[in-house]
Amino acid sequence: MNTIESKLKNVATGIWWLILLRGIAALLLGILLLTNTAKTLLVLIIFLGIYWVVDGIITLLTSFSGRKEHSGWGWGIFAGIISVFAGLAVLSQPLLIAMFTASFIFSLVGILIVISGISSIVSGFRLRKTSDEWTMIVGGALSAILGLLLLMNPLFSAVVYVYALAFFSIIGGIVLISLSFRAKKLVMSIRE
Repeated sequence: MNTIESKLKNVATGIWWLILLRGIAALLLGILLLTNTAKTLLVLIIFLGIYWVVDGIITLLTSFSGRKEHSGWGWGIFAGIISVFAGLAVLSQPLLIAMFTASFIFSLVGILIVISGISSIVSGFRLRKTSDEWTMIVGGALSAILGLLLLMNPLFSAVVYVYALAFFSIIGGIVLISLSFRAKKLVMSIRE
C-alpha cells in the first residue's frame, strides 16, 4: 500500500465514526425540535448558560494566573466576569431569556431586512434605464414586507425559525450519517 492510500485509510478510520456521531446528534436535535420544541429550546438555553459560567470561570482563572506574563490580563478578568454573570442570568430565567433573545434577534433581523428592501427599491428606481430594474424593485418590496412581518410578530418568526432549524438539522443529520457510512466503506475497500 502506498503512502497516500495509507494516509487516506488513517484519516477515514479516524473520522468515520465522528461523522456518524455528529449525524446522529443533528438528527436527534431536529427530531426533538419538531416533537418537543419548547423543552428542547429550554435545554439548549440552559446548556448555553452553563457553558458561559464555566467559560467565564476558566477565563477568570487563566487571566488571573497569567497576569505577570500578559499586560492585558485585566480584559480577560472583565470578559470572565461578564461571561459568568450572563450565564447566571440565563440559568436564573432560561425561559424568559429564550423569549427575549428570540424576540430581540428577530426584531433586529426584521429591521435589517426592511432597510435592505427599501435600499433595493431606491436603487431600482435610480437604475430605471436598465432592463432589470423591476426585479430590484419587486425584490426590495418583498424584502420590506418580510421584514415588516418579522417586526409585527417576532415570536411567531422565532417558532418558524425553530421548525426550519429542525428540518435542516434532520436533513443534515441524514447526510452526515450517509457520509459516515461512505467513509467506513472507503476504509474497508482500502483494507482489501
